Amino acid sequence: MATMLDLPRELYLIICSDLTPPELARLGGVSKDHYLAVQQALYNHIAIDSYSRLVKLVETLAKVPVVSRISAQQRLRWFKLSDAQLRERDIKTLHLILDRVKDGHKIIGAVVINCIGAISRKCYSVKIQLSLHGAWPGWQQQLARFGMPNVGAATILVASDNKDDPSGTVTQTWDLLFSGSCFSDLKRVYVNTSVDQPSHLPKDLLRSVGRAFPVPASLDWGYNPKPSNNTAPFFGLRKMEEIVLEHSQHLTVDTMTSLFGSDIIPEHLTKLEVVDCPSLHPVRHLSAICTLLQRALQLVKHLKLHLCKLPYHGQGLDSQYGARIDEHPEEHPCIIIRELSDKIPYLDLALPYVCSNIFPAASTRTKTSRYDEAEMTYPDIPFEPYNTLPERVVAAGYKYRRLICWHDICRHTHSWDDVLEAAENMGENLSWDLLSRHDETGSWRVSGYLAMETKGKEILQRPFVTR
Repeated sequence: MATMLDLPRELYLIICSDLTPPELARLGGVSKDHYLAVQQALYNHIAIDSYSRLVKLVETLAKVPVVSRISAQQRLRWFKLSDAQLRERDIKTLHLILDRVKDGHKIIGAVVINCIGAISRKCYSVKIQLSLHGAWPGWQQQLARFGMPNVGAATILVASDNKDDPSGTVTQTWDLLFSGSCFSDLKRVYVNTSVDQPSHLPKDLLRSVGRAFPVPASLDWGYNPKPSNNTAPFFGLRKMEEIVLEHSQHLTVDTMTSLFGSDIIPEHLTKLEVVDCPSLHPVRHLSAICTLLQRALQLVKHLKLHLCKLPYHGQGLDSQYGARIDEHPEEHPCIIIRELSDKIPYLDLALPYVCSNIFPAASTRTKTSRYDEAEMTYPDIPFEPYNTLPERVVAAGYKYRRLICWHDICRHTHSWDDVLEAAENMGENLSWDLLSRHDETGSWRVSGYLAMETKGKEILQRPFVTR
């Protein structure tokens, strides 16, 4: 070990860069050597999955590490490093997971906040990712009391049993995340209030939508209820880059209005996903949904909007939907998508009703001649594996589109085959993955290539990668 310490600093650094974290820890422990080359590699990227380890990390950072004695001659060989430089420990990234199953009875919000604050003061440029898998009682109130700087990403998996009270304490989560007062540096958010663990997330599209029928409170089919102005301004939106809201029955029309209909424009937002949120009704809240589409399609590069399937109870929802878009054509989602989706690279939609209006009108489409059609081949991009199709399509220079129709055609004006026909010449550099749950058919179409027919039901049952 003395031989290691006698090495020139450059060679010492080279050797340490090839060691694994356990080997570095052993080197530091045996030699009592806490030089930057050893300890920094251990502190660069830290993942903590327990409350006790978070407290231990802060205690370790507060202690002065043991530094091997070096002579004046050695100090010259080590470029005259001072003790402060030798003791430096700078955490670059920290992923903190607080799990209710493991530590729910131990976690104290004030201690968590103090620990995050201590780490931020010690390591100024640290980037913290906070994940809550389940939550302890009163967690929103505890975390909201003080600021948590340097938290750039938050993953909230907090199941709520109080599904009939959207105005309950769980809705404080929105103020906590988006007000900008608690998480001042927050840029990426993932919220799911249906499960406590990542392993409980749905494994495919059918399971995802199957657990997300509209809550009973949404059965009063009034159109476009006015927001109640219960929510505070979400100033934190100005820094947001990614927002993913999945299976949250507490995403009400009030929250939707504050997030996507206010004067606060999330100029840096590049990714938005709203997936199977039961309190967001496709018919009753059509106006709020259209506002989301109009703003998001002009801001983001990645948009995923999956609306819930509607229950079949003879409530005439299809006729109500048709009457609404006839009376207010500016609130027809298919037309909004057609007019505003030209530039967005990634678009994933699951709607109860769709129609051929989502594609350019026949008079504006470029018709492929029979000769050209005879020369066409199937896409040279492999369809499988399906999970990676969007990334491969975008990498090949195309814009990815997926459209899932849960029920039927808007106003029953035509058939699903007419939608497929309208998609034949949808434009240049586009890829459309079209799926109909009602007809159990699918079609993958790429500009300039022949369509590839697929089995819609089988595609919807494909397992996908979750968090």
